[in-house]
Amino acid sequence: MYHKYNNIEVIIIAKATLKSIPVSQDEIVDLQIESMAYDNAAVARYKDFVIFVDRGAPGDVVKAQITTLRPNYARAKIVEIKTSSSEYRIDAPCKLYKVCGGCQWQHLPYEKQLEQKDLLMEQFTSRLQLKNGVVKHIVGVKDVIASEAKQSRSHRQEQIEIASSQQVAPRNDIWNYRNKVQYPVRTVESTGRLKAGYYEWHSNDLVNIKYCPIGNELFDSVVETVRELAPKYNIVAYDGKTKKGWLRHICVRQALSTGATLLTLVVINEKLSRSQDFVNELINKHPALVGVCFNVNIGTTNVIYGPKTHVIQGNGYIFENIKGINYKISATSFFQVNSIQAEKMLDIVDQLAPLSGDEKILDAYSGVGLITLYLAKKVKKVIGIEEIKQSIEDAEFSAKKNNLSNACFINGKVENKIEDILENEKPDVVILDPPRGGCSKTVLQNLLDSKCNKIIYVSCNPATLVRDLEILCENMNPFEIQSIQPIDMFPHTYHIESVVSLERNKK
Repeated sequence: MYHKYNNIEVIIIAKATLKSIPVSQDEIVDLQIESMAYDNAAVARYKDFVIFVDRGAPGDVVKAQITTLRPNYARAKIVEIKTSSSEYRIDAPCKLYKVCGGCQWQHLPYEKQLEQKDLLMEQFTSRLQLKNGVVKHIVGVKDVIASEAKQSRSHRQEQIEIASSQQVAPRNDIWNYRNKVQYPVRTVESTGRLKAGYYEWHSNDLVNIKYCPIGNELFDSVVETVRELAPKYNIVAYDGKTKKGWLRHICVRQALSTGATLLTLVVINEKLSRSQDFVNELINKHPALVGVCFNVNIGTTNVIYGPKTHVIQGNGYIFENIKGINYKISATSFFQVNSIQAEKMLDIVDQLAPLSGDEKILDAYSGVGLITLYLAKKVKKVIGIEEIKQSIEDAEFSAKKNNLSNACFINGKVENKIEDILENEKPDVVILDPPRGGCSKTVLQNLLDSKCNKIIYVSCNPATLVRDLEILCENMNPFEIQSIQPIDMFPHTYHIESVVSLERNKK
């Protein structure tokens, strides 16, 4: 993914020829770090040539070894930190930080993480331009909203009591915030024990994680129990090369509002000898588990989940309450990983789409209906489009549970469904919340051709956001950007969520 960022980064840098590159492969050079990049690296320049330094921090003066060489940039690893700024570099609290690919910015104080995300958003949006080269002026890029709790004192105390009853630490604002983990697994041949965790950065080497500071501590305990029980029940990690083994991923998710926790094991088949005994041991040790599922994935891609999920015991879903709406979330359904920040995101959407109560809303890429059902309380009708059938089923169940009869959902790809909905329903506001790849050109062109005057674009990738905004704002009868509000959904990582308000240019 960083390659996409680099492609944007080097737009403002004169393209270098191989002869003019001032560094060579494996060379060690002295560098001063300027700022953070949109990945695990920081930005330095050597004779005006950009070098991305893994795990660097602004203010560092380092010796770094060139590891990757390209015509327009290089990557390097730190050999020695000669000096550093105490304002920008701290000791990362996670012992696995230097090898784990899960977090990239733990070595920065949180307020500096926010500062650097503000700078990155400025860099991305400053490159937003029309095809004729005219820079698109944006007056509404706001500071990133920090991950600070927005809860009543009584609600926060309730979460503390729930956590205490489960003998785990309560989730706070920048640590233990993830409501889901998905760990790939490997079996150690010499011991038969399972390894489970994240991969090293740009590597297939698996880091065995016993404690993850951005996840819920209960997740660590549940995963450890699966490790401990694996030899007893002959559970072996699946090896894609030999086609042997059974277990592919360990996935745990929890509802912040209730503490209800769901364990899903992604496996090659649902056949496990003494599976009920195995599950009974898990639930006896972890009463917060409301269900254990086996999801069957026989595919050869890097997609985690397969099409079929078998509930072995309990429920195959949990309920999360966000701003008074009870959302059903099944084992394989997508939901925002930071529940506290998801509430703030809904507030932002609400503020940017002032509603009178008589509007029709189209929510593209609606998932389990996080935005759809929240807005259903405020408008005449809301329509969600979602490709994943399980998410549609969850959303429809939640609509009935919350008595929201004005919310309806359509199963299918957005690019295949949006034209008819725009033509027949004529929504007043369109919500776009695509995956990291952004929207297809078909979707964007349908919006340009429609009579819709208002778009709220929720993005988790500034690079594809800028690409899509250029299309929406540069064609005939284009939209204009009213504001861009970043929000920090993922503390200690480089990821940035943004909510963008666009209105049709009526000139």
